[in-house]
Amino acid sequence: MPAPEIKAPSELRRFGGPVLRSFELGLAYLRWGVLALVAAYLLSGLVVVRSDEVAVVLRFGALAGGTPATALHHAGLHYTLPRPIDEVVRVKVRKVYELEIYDLHFRRPGDPGSNRSRRKTIDPVQEGYALTGDHNVVQVDMVARYQVEDPVAFALLQAAPEDLLRDAVMAATVRTMGEVEVDTVLSEGRSQFVIQVVQRAQDRLDRTSSGVSLVSLEVTELAPPRQVQAEFEQVQNAFIDMETQVKEARKLREEEVPLAKAARDQALREAEGYAAELLGQARGDAGMWRDLFAEYRKNPQVVRQRVYLEAIETSLPNAGRLRWVPPPPNGQRYSPEGFRLSIPAGD
Repeated sequence: MPAPEIKAPSELRRFGGPVLRSFELGLAYLRWGVLALVAAYLLSGLVVVRSDEVAVVLRFGALAGGTPATALHHAGLHYTLPRPIDEVVRVKVRKVYELEIYDLHFRRPGDPGSNRSRRKTIDPVQEGYALTGDHNVVQVDMVARYQVEDPVAFALLQAAPEDLLRDAVMAATVRTMGEVEVDTVLSEGRSQFVIQVVQRAQDRLDRTSSGVSLVSLEVTELAPPRQVQAEFEQVQNAFIDMETQVKEARKLREEEVPLAKAARDQALREAEGYAAELLGQARGDAGMWRDLFAEYRKNPQVVRQRVYLEAIETSLPNAGRLRWVPPPPNGQRYSPEGFRLSIPAGD
């Protein structure tokens, strides 16, 4: 009896062929997928740096190339090795950041401070303040504006740049406030106070390699505690009134002193001219009388007669009434009482 025909291989080929072809097709697609993934992974190293920022490249946690010059990439398209080999830290170097500093004020972020303003005293645990050089209490609210000067130091050397900036500004403020008097810092000395705080805060930031440049510091409020605000305002108003009166007095002095000097100089010139005129007149009269005396010594009778006639000629035009008396007969003379010359009073 013949053995039965075995059809297993043909069945395997009939059913396994499509599976094998599908597996081969899957391997082909998988190969292309892996290549695509590898290409995408390699292309992930492309970095676009915007115009207002720089990129700091870290390779295995250290600066790429070992120096800041090689690790910094400026605006443009750059290629770095994909993660986890390279890490790109973007730092905005042209943006001006703002940081509000409430720590020396009664107000806190998110706290309107309405309840604290009604307290009669300051709670040093909950409210900030600073002491002036003359032991007065003031509260200051500030806004610090800063830029990133050193991207490497800003990104790598400290974890909380704003906390560091806040501490530097507060330390500089407290130190500078302790060197000035309250009247100075509340009036004309505020601008100098801000300049001093900015300089000291920047020096502290530079010593700590923060990479931060303090652009400006705006004092939004600088005043004594609200509990004594009314009393300080009265003192300040009195100080302003005093300054106003002093300025008005100085202005009046600047106006009146030149006028007085001009009047004095004018009076001196007039007096000098009058004195010169009198002196010249006196010298002329003295010279005339000296000459007359010299002639008198030579001819006393002639000089006496001439002086008499000149006196009569000078007096006659001022006479109000003139009457001629004929000469006495027989060569006699009139007595002095018989000759009258009437001159009106007041001429």
